[in-house]
Amino acid sequence: MFNNFNFIVAVVSGIGFGIVYNIFVIKDYPDYKRKSAYFNTIVIFLFFSLLTYVLISVKSYANSTINNYSAKMEQYVKDNYPDNDFVKNGLDLKGINNNLTQINSTVSELKTLLPSDKELGIDKMLYDLIVDYAIKGLQKRLNVVNYSAKAVNNFADENGFLTISSMTYNLKTNAIKFVNTVVLIIIAVFGLVVLIYIVSSLRVARREKKNKNI
Repeated sequence: MFNNFNFIVAVVSGIGFGIVYNIFVIKDYPDYKRKSAYFNTIVIFLFFSLLTYVLISVKSYANSTINNYSAKMEQYVKDNYPDNDFVKNGLDLKGINNNLTQINSTVSELKTLLPSDKELGIDKMLYDLIVDYAIKGLQKRLNVVNYSAKAVNNFADENGFLTISSMTYNLKTNAIKFVNTVVLIIIAVFGLVVLIYIVSSLRVARREKKNKNI
């Protein structure tokens, strides 16, 4: 999951940016603050660089794993339930509309077809991310919109039928989208912290430089 070369690049980049920032900004800090600011800058830039590296590595690994297990899940259903309607022809979503009984029946049937985490040999938390998250999304969308809505069409194939292939594809894309969103949010939050540090340190340096010129 982790690449040694990328790790080294992240370390060198973090320290490098910190050193450059120290040279051009922190050097203007007051004497009593400068040493600690030098250290804090290196730590902050290094931490953010390593955090970004780790999160991107985890995202890449998670996306690859989700793709692999989604394919295994689809093949499992096709091998074990070759005569099931979801495998052969699919379910015509036009016939469901907002029929709550049929919606619940459809979702329940899908759940029985999909292999368990033990049958797939994957961690339950990852399994819940791939399956439960998307199944709940499917049921929610089927409950509130009819066939003509784009939200439902996302689960169907090009002919408007809900098949095991279209379902597992949506399971995969939803899970990957969720992982990517979480990673981007975490990076954005810590990026904001770094930005706040940069803005505040620039103000301190500018103020001190101005005082020296008076």
